[in-house]
Amino acid sequence: MDQAGPAGFSKPKLKVSANKRPDSLKLELLSIPENTFVNRFANGNETSKLVNVGFRNISYNVTEGVFRKKNRVILDRISGDFTGGELTAIMGPSGSGKSILLNILAGYTTKGVEGDKLVNDQLRNEAVFRRRSCYIMQDDDLQPLLTVSEAMSIAASLKMTSKYTQMEKKSRIRDILDSMGLWHHRKTRTSALSGGEKKRLSVALELLKNPDIMFFDEPTSGLDSVASKQCVLLLKQMAISGKTIICSIHQPSAPIFEIFDHLYLIGNTKCLYQGSVKGVLPYLEQCDLKCPTYHNPADYLLEVASGEYGDYAGILAEKSENGMNPEWRKTQRSSLQMESLEHIGRLMQSGIMTPVRAPPIFFSRTPICDKSFNYSYMHNYRGSYPASFLTQLTVLIRRTFLIITRDRTLTLSRFATHITIALFIGFLYFGIGVDASNMTNNSNYMFFSEMFLMMTAFNSVLTTFPSELPIITREHFNKWYSLKSYYLAISIADIPVQMAATTCYGLLTYFMTQQPIEGYRIGLFLLMCMLIAVVSQSFGLLIGATMSLNSGVIFGPFCFLPFTIFSGFFVQLNSSHPAFRWIFHVSFLKYGFEGLLLSVLGYDREKLPCDIEDYCHYTSPKRFLSDLDMEYSTYSLAVIFLVGLSVVLRLVAFVALNFKVKNSRQHR
Repeated sequence: MDQAGPAGFSKPKLKVSANKRPDSLKLELLSIPENTFVNRFANGNETSKLVNVGFRNISYNVTEGVFRKKNRVILDRISGDFTGGELTAIMGPSGSGKSILLNILAGYTTKGVEGDKLVNDQLRNEAVFRRRSCYIMQDDDLQPLLTVSEAMSIAASLKMTSKYTQMEKKSRIRDILDSMGLWHHRKTRTSALSGGEKKRLSVALELLKNPDIMFFDEPTSGLDSVASKQCVLLLKQMAISGKTIICSIHQPSAPIFEIFDHLYLIGNTKCLYQGSVKGVLPYLEQCDLKCPTYHNPADYLLEVASGEYGDYAGILAEKSENGMNPEWRKTQRSSLQMESLEHIGRLMQSGIMTPVRAPPIFFSRTPICDKSFNYSYMHNYRGSYPASFLTQLTVLIRRTFLIITRDRTLTLSRFATHITIALFIGFLYFGIGVDASNMTNNSNYMFFSEMFLMMTAFNSVLTTFPSELPIITREHFNKWYSLKSYYLAISIADIPVQMAATTCYGLLTYFMTQQPIEGYRIGLFLLMCMLIAVVSQSFGLLIGATMSLNSGVIFGPFCFLPFTIFSGFFVQLNSSHPAFRWIFHVSFLKYGFEGLLLSVLGYDREKLPCDIEDYCHYTSPKRFLSDLDMEYSTYSLAVIFLVGLSVVLRLVAFVALNFKVKNSRQHR
């Protein structure tokens, strides 16, 4: 009698077979011939469209220690072949190097790698290979403030060339989201998606490019058993469509393990097995390693590779010829694998599992002329990226501005802070601008304004690179856009917001402190406030590109101390020791302070009235500027210095970002 399943559905009856393992009985279904998959590609020249990934004698070492450095071997001259149209699993104990191997094959890690990487038995061209492949990493690094539809639309604009119309792009997005079961979540922000939905969205974003080869690092990490089955099923269906699907996986359950077509086992720096999943247990039995009846084969493999049953690593590596022995490789799917696929499909139709399926519509493939995998067919767009630099810049500015406006902490808090502090300072220094007795207080107001604008602008961009580095690394590696277009986009997109907030502060304090109501002075004052903010933003970009978030928060403000001390407020140039005077000439706060005072007190401003009966020493603005060593200072020099410093800092920040992205790939 059938037992009731979840949500009122009855469980399908399981057909028990005597020669099946007990942990496989959950997947019993109608038998399907083993050559079903082979026949699918036997007609015409479909097999010529498959892309096979191979590697020969791959080695990778890391250096450990500080004083006594020594090399530790991670991979030792391993070889292998991953066939197109198959779902391949790279397995091994923790620290065995499976993720490193995946990084190497994907082209993510290049430094310190020895050996040959092949495509269809020929040395591959790395630049072109990356155009037709993608790497979906373990962490689902997505823009949290974008909706699913917005993320797909932006990705389509970057990844689909201009030959596709907007209607074709929208149709493609609809097909993929519908296939992934995400269409009903298209208006949901990515931060509100579940783990499985984020994983499917990560796949959907890359499918817009229709890659031939897809790499997945721990695709089931963080997912429950049902979501893991859905995820692996999706990979299986994409493999059946003719793609080369390669993923690392740590410890799959028995049902998930048997869905894979090909297994590559790593242990003790060597390849211990390469072949079909169906053949792995007979392979181990030839070495007197028999899996217990009720034991998960995947768990047993990891135990063997870890040495729990003795040191068999050398024997298995020799038997597999370190990945070169093709004896255990099968070109057919086992009936059990096909049955498991049908079984999960029926569960989806019944409503027990969320329906997901491989996208039914793929871009047309350009045929490969011969086995050598001539890369000339891949040049379906000019340059290194599908979209032009101008298109990348436009799309990224739109995306960055959208994120900034939705980030309440970054945007609304910035405006609230500027307006609140402006009102406080305005009431504190109310009316000081028209009285000679308050000349010192007026100077204090200018210096405080400079310091406030500096710190707020600096902090607003300090977290940009550290928080987005994983997203930048993934998208840039998968050929979404160039780093220069991304960097220019974030630099441009944040400027209007910062300028608007700076203008609010400048106008409120300027009029409340009753500075001279002259149009050119107001313009000069606001311009200097904006230049101070831009330079501070540039420092924030530089610190963010060179340090982690925690280090930047601590050491970033520390970098401003020399500029603050030698700004001309605490000590003047002529009063300082000659050995330190050069610092005044490189302190951007000195030039900013001079610019603010000159905009209000310079340009032959007339004497100020003295509202007290006693003597006012600074009725003449020139005398006050002279006492601050600003008698010969010019506003234009301050503008030139601040603009030039901002350009230099942003160029250095871009170089630092480029280095940091590449360095993060090597140390992943």
